[in-house]
Amino acid sequence: MSEAISWSLSAGGPTGAGVSSAGQTIGDATISLSKELDIGEGKDLSLQVDDVDKVTFLAIDCDLLDGDVTVKATSADTTALTGPILLYGEAVKLFASDLTTLSVKNNSTEKKANLTALIGLTV
Repeated sequence: MSEAISWSLSAGGPTGAGVSSAGQTIGDATISLSKELDIGEGKDLSLQVDDVDKVTFLAIDCDLLDGDVTVKATSADTTALTGPILLYGEAVKLFASDLTTLSVKNNSTEKKANLTALIGLTV
């Protein structure tokens, strides 16, 4: 049975230029995670997605988007979160070629962070 991930995006600047879109991504399964990171805490989260060709949707967000929280997939460079990551299909490969493990770290010296992720897959 397929699963639908509903999404919406709205972004704009002071000049009026922007984008607004909404839709659904259909897949066979979803993985979701939520992790609270204490000040200075790092964790390796096992996602067990070694074939990103099967990833149809990837979203990573955090309530602390000032660059203090970093994410690193198994085969990728470390990325500081200054906004949510939202990728579809082939674009997921721009982030990582392997999502077996997602290493996350809160480098803040003042605030806890709440990280969430949602992954849509075809089987």
